[in-house]
Amino acid sequence: MKYMGTASLAELIRNLARDYDIYAPGRQGDAFVLRRLDLERADGVDVPWNPFRLRESLKPLWFQTSRILSRWTADGPEPGPSIRPRAIFGAKACDLQALTIIDKVFREHTHPEPAWCEARERNLIIAGDCTESGESCFCTMVGHAPHPEAEFDLNLSPVDGGYLVEVGSPKGEALVEEHPALFQEASAEHEAARDENRRTMRASVEAQNAPYATRDPFEQSIEKHRKSRLWEQLAATCVQCNACNMVCPTCHCFLLVDVDAEDGPVRVSCWDSCFEGGYARMAGGGTPRLQLVERFRNHYFHKFVSFPRNWGITACSGCGRCVDACMGRIDKRDCLHRLETEWLPSDTLEGVS
Repeated sequence: MKYMGTASLAELIRNLARDYDIYAPGRQGDAFVLRRLDLERADGVDVPWNPFRLRESLKPLWFQTSRILSRWTADGPEPGPSIRPRAIFGAKACDLQALTIIDKVFREHTHPEPAWCEARERNLIIAGDCTESGESCFCTMVGHAPHPEAEFDLNLSPVDGGYLVEVGSPKGEALVEEHPALFQEASAEHEAARDENRRTMRASVEAQNAPYATRDPFEQSIEKHRKSRLWEQLAATCVQCNACNMVCPTCHCFLLVDVDAEDGPVRVSCWDSCFEGGYARMAGGGTPRLQLVERFRNHYFHKFVSFPRNWGITACSGCGRCVDACMGRIDKRDCLHRLETEWLPSDTLEGVS
């Protein structure tokens, strides 16, 4: 375990800028957003500490909203452009857990997704513990902690005068070895302070989510509602805006679209949403989920039933962004709680399989 002062962190950023584009938190009103640092400016290394996750998901840094996969030329198809390596500061546990989730599909699958794998290999992640929680944060409800446990190269835990630094990968180890003057050996007091801060933070997140506490596994609570009319109540204010899917750090559905660009035809990968009416449409034009309530239900079945069965992990990191973004004020925590506690055997949707 290492220790780094705040001045050393600024120096590390300057050094990394030689090989990486630097992305770090920036304050925007009462929230924090990700910004690319301009180190030519006087305040280029002024990186404020974001106490909890950023307003946006970090997913677009690995999985862009739209990306040119290939371009057709007179000589045949050419691959799309590669991204520059990025050093990302301010990542929190929920966004790192999301990487683990999407890796199951894009990286560990029989057919890996090349662009995702390239970005995962080239990006450097400097993560940080949560020191506060947003009103919608619920990582502990889905079995995670408000501090990173994996998927980082270095993790920073604020302690008096600086940060306790945990190395999480060979890249992180090499980074420490390349900059020995910036790191010191951490003391037992630093580690004790970090552990106490983490206990306090976990207790805080658990306390704010106590009204939504569940006892049964989500898979069990949702499965028993396969034909229940409770879904109509839960989806009553949903307007199919797709905001929950767009801000979610774990949603990973996409469409391939061929487009006539100015310099020739290109194939583009674009984000898709399971709330769209045509999402599950088949070649003959039919779709198994015509009604919005069916697509709403499918969203929960995918994240909490089918994904765990197929991949052994729940497809939700508890970041709470879906709660903040929802135009219908639908709170996933409340839905999960009601799915456990409000069930009537006779209350079923007719004709829904």
